[in-house]
Amino acid sequence: VQSLCALSFGRMGNTSAGLGDSGVALRKSAWGVYYNPALLAADNRGKFGYSAGAMVSQKGIAQLASAFLENAQTLDIEQIWNLYQASPRHAVDIISQNGLVIQISGGTRQVAKLDSDGNATDEMIEERNPYGAFGIGAFLSIYASSDIEVSEQRDQNLEIVAFNANADAFGIALLEVPIGWGWRFESGAGDLSIGAALKYMGVSAGTFEARGRLSDGGETQFDYRLPQSFDIAHNIGVDLGILYSIGGVNFGLVAKNINAPTFEVAQRRLKILPQFRAGFSYEFVDYFALTFDSDLLANELLFDRAKKTQMIGGGLLMDFKYIDLRFGVMGNIADRFEQGAIVTGGLNLLGFLDIALQASTQTSKIKGYNVPNLVTLKLGGSFTF
Repeated sequence: VQSLCALSFGRMGNTSAGLGDSGVALRKSAWGVYYNPALLAADNRGKFGYSAGAMVSQKGIAQLASAFLENAQTLDIEQIWNLYQASPRHAVDIISQNGLVIQISGGTRQVAKLDSDGNATDEMIEERNPYGAFGIGAFLSIYASSDIEVSEQRDQNLEIVAFNANADAFGIALLEVPIGWGWRFESGAGDLSIGAALKYMGVSAGTFEARGRLSDGGETQFDYRLPQSFDIAHNIGVDLGILYSIGGVNFGLVAKNINAPTFEVAQRRLKILPQFRAGFSYEFVDYFALTFDSDLLANELLFDRAKKTQMIGGGLLMDFKYIDLRFGVMGNIADRFEQGAIVTGGLNLLGFLDIALQASTQTSKIKGYNVPNLVTLKLGGSFTF
């Protein structure tokens, strides 16, 4: 079986997660080797970052869960069926993206400026080494998606006597270890940074199956099958990026996985398709930056029943000395914002403690409370030196 997919861009690192997942043109971020390798040269100071977290998104599950929590003793089998039919899809998606990055300084140093005779003056200027800036990372992404399908069984009087439920979940773990390089060309008309990343990619996948039956008398049956093994397939991926900067304005473009790496795993042939994303940022008053990113094409996801994604988003970064604040908003054009706008935010204290949150404006009621259909929580930290 062949599956074509492009992994959901973004959600790696806390900085961009608080800015509507925008990071292609954000020079201040430590996650340049992931979002756009050209960023390594655009701001070639040494950087370190780490992040861990997860996103949970549901469709049609919360209504069923709320009904059982509130009326488990009074619900009859006909009411359960009506609740199930109220939503066209019943699914849970889980994405966990965790990473560690280190950016090695481009080797800037302060040297004395020379006069026309080649003698040193009192003015100091920045000099870079001839090798560019480098970065290395380790990213572990876990994707899991499950759809629940229910069919009814009726008697001769056309009354429901039982439900049969099937839940098939497909999960995949992707390990990426990139080594990135960037170089900056400087001119009076602005700076042009270029970058590339070569990365090891390891993929493991498996399928989980569950079967259940609920009868009118309350009898239940349940059976499940776990993956028998987790094979690992290996390949190499290539990312390319550029960034143009002038007067605090930055325009970036990145092409990820341009070689379309393919993996034979879990009786499937997975091809990770190239992904193209553009970004913009405007840095002003030393501490502030506005950001915006957009996927240029819709992306196929890993799962047969999953919808396409084409994410757009942006935000405001307030990068003070001891505290950073981030606010943003994002959404999926490809599904016409089915989850509504996704509001994002983040807080970094002293570099050591960083928390980022994302929540959809589309909600479901659970025990009388409006709960977002999509929630992301990330913890981490980042430093620049």
